[in-house]
Amino acid sequence: MCGQDSLDFSSLIHSTNQYTNQLLFYRPYTQSAMIRDVDSFTLSLSESNVFQKSAKSANLEADFEITTLDISYYYRYNSNLELSFNYPFYYISKGFLDDFLDEVHSTLHIATTREHEGHVNNRLTYRLLDKISKNSSYYIIGNPQIELKYNLYRKDNLYLSTNIGIKIPMGNVKDGFTTSKVDYMSGVQLQKNYDDFLIVSNTVVTLNTNYRLSSDIISQKYRYFISLGTEFKLIESIDFLFIYQYGSSPYKSSDEKFDSYTHLLQFALRKDLKENQYIDIFFNQNTIPRNNEADVTFGLSYHCKGL
Repeated sequence: MCGQDSLDFSSLIHSTNQYTNQLLFYRPYTQSAMIRDVDSFTLSLSESNVFQKSAKSANLEADFEITTLDISYYYRYNSNLELSFNYPFYYISKGFLDDFLDEVHSTLHIATTREHEGHVNNRLTYRLLDKISKNSSYYIIGNPQIELKYNLYRKDNLYLSTNIGIKIPMGNVKDGFTTSKVDYMSGVQLQKNYDDFLIVSNTVVTLNTNYRLSSDIISQKYRYFISLGTEFKLIESIDFLFIYQYGSSPYKSSDEKFDSYTHLLQFALRKDLKENQYIDIFFNQNTIPRNNEADVTFGLSYHCKGL
């Protein structure tokens, strides 16, 4: 049964990049430096609009939406140690955001790769070299991730922790969302809490097992992620969250659709419910360069503590 007082800054926005070149590898979420005071559960549902088209047209064309169901469980072993398990499920479809995004871009006079590279509304196309060719909706089991977080320091509302993780490959390589290889992660989290807001930073390194799409498209052995976030109270029972994340390129390639660093901006409103339950309504905007990123992600997360 859930308890009370959910807004304890122990959980940030439960979302990450949803573009296709990221989902194959380890997907680091921005983490709080705090160890949760009780076991907790998170259920997240999001919709990401994806359009990627390589100048080398035979390499990549991805025009679809990704519906993601993310299930996470956090087990508090003691005041210094926390174990977490994350399992994503995906549904690839034509989606429903194309017309809305076109209207937004037109109203704001924003020209994106969608307009310049032949995007077609309400179409599902996923072609990757000679390995993948999809044009109808399908479901995918994602790659589970298991992480262990350890508290290094806590005093005067200043927290420092470190975590390690492993990605367990699941699903079928021909579906385009797994490498069938194990990846690893190590990170450090630093957080300072004030009366009504927090500041948190994450530095993460992932170790990716060699994955080769072609002689020119080879996975990076190491990837680096840096994020900076904040949470503060807007009004009674509602918080605002913001996170910026930098991610290094997933591949080494002459094709910029595969070899490009990324910037991710995340925004969320957190509504406190009752008995240690709260929800997040979040929006992710991928900024320049968009070479291998989803355009936008909208989502809703439900959090419950004290299971």
